[in-house]
Amino acid sequence: MKIDKNDPKYIYVIAGKNLKKLRKKKGITQSQLANLINYDSGTISNVENNSFQTFSLEFLYLISKQLDIPMKEFFKPIEKD
Repeated sequence: MKIDKNDPKYIYVIAGKNLKKLRKKKGITQSQLANLINYDSGTISNVENNSFQTFSLEFLYLISKQLDIPMKEFFKPIEKD
């Protein structure tokens, strides 16, 4: 599902893509991250792949603490690969 950059839900796309990039940079699998924050690995996958249309700031906060990443890193503009 592609979301227009002007759509308010686009922030979830940005956060999900940044989550995936940051998680991989730390060398942690989706399952490992899910275990660290007491979530299902399917949730991590859905967020990273834009299958969820919403998720909480608390979810990102838990991840930021476990990965030792400032919250603002989840909201940086997406760079083209």
